[in-house]
Amino acid sequence: MEECLAYFRKAVHDPASVPPWSEWWAANAELVERIFPLFDFVRLKHRRLFGARQLLQNSGELPKDFTPSSPSITGSCGQCGERMPNYSEGPGGSTTCSTCDLIAEQKRRANI
Repeated sequence: MEECLAYFRKAVHDPASVPPWSEWWAANAELVERIFPLFDFVRLKHRRLFGARQLLQNSGELPKDFTPSSPSITGSCGQCGERMPNYSEGPGGSTTCSTCDLIAEQKRRANI
């Protein structure tokens, strides 16, 4: 289980340091099904990285109000975990993921 949780942590905090969710899931779905309760397996299967974030939040590793960084910063969708090399920026600084079609508000970080 720790191997999966380590991937979730890295995928949430530094998405470029790990394979995209779809690649990781293809290689690890059977492992996840064996070691996680059915409810969590289904959550991860359908909610992808968002589900992984929920697991980390429920265990207290992430604050409940955690917001993923903008895809323009990380290069990955904070909801599904897929790479977003060509994201489209919409009104109000939102980004639409071409994989999951969810709109993620950008979290801009000031360069100090």
